[in-house]
Amino acid sequence: MACFLGTARQWELFGRRLRNLQRRDGFSIFHSTEFKSKSGEFSGWSDAKCMTLVNDLTELVRDNLTEGVTMYLERDRYLNEYRAPPIPKKMNLDSQYGVCFRACMAHLIGIVTQDGKRHMLNIVVEDGHPNVGDTIRIFNDMKLQVKYQLAASLLGQITKAKKKDTPPLMACDFQAYTYSRMRASKAAGGLDYAAEAPMRPRKREAGLTFLELLPDALAGLKVKFERDRQEAANAWRARRVAKRIIALP
Repeated sequence: MACFLGTARQWELFGRRLRNLQRRDGFSIFHSTEFKSKSGEFSGWSDAKCMTLVNDLTELVRDNLTEGVTMYLERDRYLNEYRAPPIPKKMNLDSQYGVCFRACMAHLIGIVTQDGKRHMLNIVVEDGHPNVGDTIRIFNDMKLQVKYQLAASLLGQITKAKKKDTPPLMACDFQAYTYSRMRASKAAGGLDYAAEAPMRPRKREAGLTFLELLPDALAGLKVKFERDRQEAANAWRARRVAKRIIALP
């Protein structure tokens, strides 16, 4: 999963410059599978034209947004470490897609709250994935948690959209495609691009984070659910006691 963070103004400029690339190269939607196979709108493209678009999209993201995040989770780990027992009572397990979304959201929330200012984080997620509905549930769950923890409304709205209606979503498809190429290169014994990347972006350049879960991270989601449920139960009991005390003559 890949996502990007930007201010409203950044997204406005990004969309305007993306449309310039679309007009220049004559494509309407960036589909990574079509781009990789040079099919669909990319049929007949030369290697040079493909590389030019890759470089231009890279610069577009780097120079116009705040942060890019890519999350990778192996299917085996998801099944063996998260879906396997024990499962806390009443826990609604996330899909594999949902686990990636939750991790990306946690990272974005950390970035947005760093400066201590009041922000509103709205999310647009690409429609079409079988588990896209899971992101709505997770977002609303995290929205309540964050409001409780920060005593402030940080998360705004989440919207499902198609790339044809919201072209900036193509940046996420492009980033996911790029990251898959990086992983393939590393697996084949080539350059580990993630390791070679600078630790900090230059001034006015977007940061780029590659997320992979630590060995105990998936089990930690279950532990956190149990802890949060217990804290909520204790808070409910405390309110009940307080009401009884107030009601005493």
